[in-house]
Amino acid sequence: MDWDKLSLHSKEEYMILTRKLALKARKKEDLGYLYTLNNSVFKAYNTVVNTLYFSYLFKDKITLTDAELAKRREKISRELVKIRGKISLIDKDDKTKLDNLKKRRKGFYNKLNTLTREARDRAEEYYTTSEKNYGYQIISKEFPDIPSYIRACINVEVYANFTKDINRIRNGEISVRTYRKGTPIPFMASAGKFIKDEDNIIFKWLKGIEFDIQFGRDKSARKSEVEKIISGDLKMSDSKIQIKNRKIFLLLAIDQPVEKKDLNMNITVGVDVGIKYPAYVSTNSGIQHKHIGSIDDLFKLRMQIQKRRQRLQKQIKSAKGGKGRGKKLKALNRMREKERNYVRTYNHYISREVVNFALENRAGTIIMEDLSGFGVNYKKKNTILRNWSYFELQSMIDYKAKLMGIKVEKIKPEYTSQTCALCGMKGKREEREIFICLNSECKNFEKPINADYNAAMNISRRGIKK
Repeated sequence: MDWDKLSLHSKEEYMILTRKLALKARKKEDLGYLYTLNNSVFKAYNTVVNTLYFSYLFKDKITLTDAELAKRREKISRELVKIRGKISLIDKDDKTKLDNLKKRRKGFYNKLNTLTREARDRAEEYYTTSEKNYGYQIISKEFPDIPSYIRACINVEVYANFTKDINRIRNGEISVRTYRKGTPIPFMASAGKFIKDEDNIIFKWLKGIEFDIQFGRDKSARKSEVEKIISGDLKMSDSKIQIKNRKIFLLLAIDQPVEKKDLNMNITVGVDVGIKYPAYVSTNSGIQHKHIGSIDDLFKLRMQIQKRRQRLQKQIKSAKGGKGRGKKLKALNRMREKERNYVRTYNHYISREVVNFALENRAGTIIMEDLSGFGVNYKKKNTILRNWSYFELQSMIDYKAKLMGIKVEKIKPEYTSQTCALCGMKGKREEREIFICLNSECKNFEKPINADYNAAMNISRRGIKK
């Protein structure tokens, strides 16, 4: 993702937000070390995940073996009980029979011990430390040049991702996660430090490497956040350095305190990704509601940019090469970035207004539709939502709401736009913007209701209960 909020994790009284800051190495010789380290890091990631997967398979095999051994142990135990019974009944003077039975008993005990020795010895040899820490030892052995501040973060991240993925891997839903070349370099917070240098701020990193932070226009007040880290008002958490297109970025993780607001957990706000409006919000009472933004505003400029981009793409195809083609490619990239920035800025505006609406109504929970997978098999009529970064918008609403202490829930989107929010009966849509209830006993019978408002109310009540 190329927007500011790159990661989000809930904690008791604070959240971790990540800011993307451009860096410039003060010494050119440090760049070589960075590129070499970046190349080793993605290999270390994959080494740890492969080790964890082998560990899982190994434990699974041991468990299977134990199950088989248990059956054999049970059979041997039964034979031993019989022998002990015979020994107690046999005449002690009959040494031959007695010795034979004792030899058989000893043989069974030897078999019992042999069943578990090899598997247990191997398991003990393999697990000289806890599984969680074994990845760190592997990195230390295979990649000794990677600093310990980085090794620890790689191991923790891979272990967390693997334990989250393993059930889906077991069910065949996904394959084992792999990490691509260029994966950001993680490091512990104690490995980085911000230093004020007159009007500039320097980021001092491992091996004495120093970076100048390039805030640019600083529209989002990133410099003030870094200054708060220096003053101690904010705390830096484990972060990452990313090398992308020969540019260096600091993915700065900040512990952001969650504001405590006077909220009512019985009041919920439903957010509908609308047809006419980018977002329509309503409380579960339905009394407070409003639309936010306009689809016309959102797409007018964006569609103009897309048309200009398409014209440039055609021109590039006809250009054979040289400076002319290069200039057109740069212009095309600038246009893509311009479009991306426009949508991101608009989503920031919408998400901020959604959260403000919830705060104004003291709502303790914001509810949205789970749109994961949307757009995979979209049709032409879904052009609006297909061209709009709805996932980004929902993510922005999610982290901004949680910063205010507001819970966020997602529900299944089935029938929220086809069912009357008042009576719960199915209705019909007219011109996509109007919902008509067909229940003659309902107060809204045959009344034209804004379809987005109706859907937002259904969502605020946690969807349609079948």
